[in-house]
Amino acid sequence: MTGGELASSLPAGWKRCLLGEICEAGGGGIQTGPFGSQLHASDYVPVGIPSIMPQNIGDNRIVADGIARISEEDAIRLSKYRVEPGDIVYSRRGDVERRALIRSSEDGWLCGTGCLRVRLGDGPADPAFVAFYLGTPEAREWIVRHAHGATMPNLNTSILAACPIVVPPLPEQRAIAGVLSALDDKIELNRRTGATLEAMARAIFRDWFVDFGPTRAKAEGREPYLAPDLWPLFPARLNDQGIPEGWEVSEIGKEITAVGGSTPSTKEPSYWGGGVNWATPKDLSPL
Repeated sequence: MTGGELASSLPAGWKRCLLGEICEAGGGGIQTGPFGSQLHASDYVPVGIPSIMPQNIGDNRIVADGIARISEEDAIRLSKYRVEPGDIVYSRRGDVERRALIRSSEDGWLCGTGCLRVRLGDGPADPAFVAFYLGTPEAREWIVRHAHGATMPNLNTSILAACPIVVPPLPEQRAIAGVLSALDDKIELNRRTGATLEAMARAIFRDWFVDFGPTRAKAEGREPYLAPDLWPLFPARLNDQGIPEGWEVSEIGKEITAVGGSTPSTKEPSYWGGGVNWATPKDLSPL
């Protein structure tokens, strides 16, 4: 059953409401993060309280890599903007579809400049369920369609408050959120494993083809540190150019063929709806 079908024919006990209504019923609310006049670039410090920016909002998770930080004193001064588990953080501009559920590990962090904080409070909705619901295609499309700005979409508290949402009884919310959270945790674990493997691959590539580690080790008479079937593949000396003997310096254009893409004509129906995938720059952005 799609979200559109669900909205038109609700199961018993389910109801339609607005995000702002849910927040109000729970004693929460939707709040904009501090403006630039409240938090300047000079206020950020190397060690301190993390400040969540739009670039730190992933797919329902906070991406802490490279996150900015503020002092404890500034965090106290801006305490009304701090987040707690169950909050949902949005970007105010740009990619307004993304949102992140705040988890216990991010308790006390700051909802930083350029973000919006949704706090459901102790009401009729489970925060995890709402966060997953806001990630459905229908909810994302609604937010993008209602965001202001022709060149760059902008969100505000009023737009988010008016976002329609379908809410089942609380036990069903928690059951649904439990299943989706388990899947989400597995996806995140796979992502971290992939990131670790990618970092290992980069380190190996650099050692082999940038620093020429195996060749230098052979030239210096050091013990092999690669598998027996790999060690013989590397030359034992560097040539006068400082690269492994027998290797060559070339230009990438001499080794590959690069061509520009093109858009299939929309005037030709036969070009569309077939079984061949067509990639656009948008499809590459997550990479």
